[in-house]
Amino acid sequence: MKSVILASVAGLLSAASVANADPLLQFDVNSFNVGTTNSAGVGSAFGGLAHTGSVNFSVIPQVTVLNGMFGNGPGGGPLANLGFNGSLSNFTGHIDMVNGQITGGSVTLSVNGGTDSYTTDIQNAGHVEAYIGGGFKIEGLMYHGAFTDSQFGNVNVSNWFNQTLVGSFLQFNWLPDENGRGSGDMDIFVDVVPLPAGVWMGMATMGAVAFYRRKARRN
Repeated sequence: MKSVILASVAGLLSAASVANADPLLQFDVNSFNVGTTNSAGVGSAFGGLAHTGSVNFSVIPQVTVLNGMFGNGPGGGPLANLGFNGSLSNFTGHIDMVNGQITGGSVTLSVNGGTDSYTTDIQNAGHVEAYIGGGFKIEGLMYHGAFTDSQFGNVNVSNWFNQTLVGSFLQFNWLPDENGRGSGDMDIFVDVVPLPAGVWMGMATMGAVAFYRRKARRN
């Protein structure tokens, strides 16, 4: 996706530990299925900026694609294409919310028939926004992330394996129909920074996201 998003997230997730130059990883997932449920877990129309319930997503066979993996090393630096050439086996998850505010959720991304997976929880931070041009956008923070092993398909993820992983999801955009269904794209970022509680809560306001976006546009 757009380089401004890469710059903003890299800045956001490294703000608490610039000196450590922690490695950063990105997944670019495109064209997955999205559906919404109400507070009782029943399929329903999406309630817009005040939705209470969940936004659920899942893979569409032969359509959903992991469009690429990008990352850098312990020394930091710009994100580079890591040359992922495997096949996406599954992509599932849900974002729970009350009155449009994120209260939790989870994401699982699997390749190679499910032998290699990344799973993470979603923090209770962020909210639904209207997307310019139509539809909606959700952005939020992730924590408790983990890989099943040090390889994700053909990509070496040893820099992130057996680590306490945090991260974010950005540019989750979709245009729901009257039944709350549609398709979406998502960028997922993974970082090993053990964020201090005070910094984490500050980031949870998502104000830092807007700040780094403005900064990236000026650069």
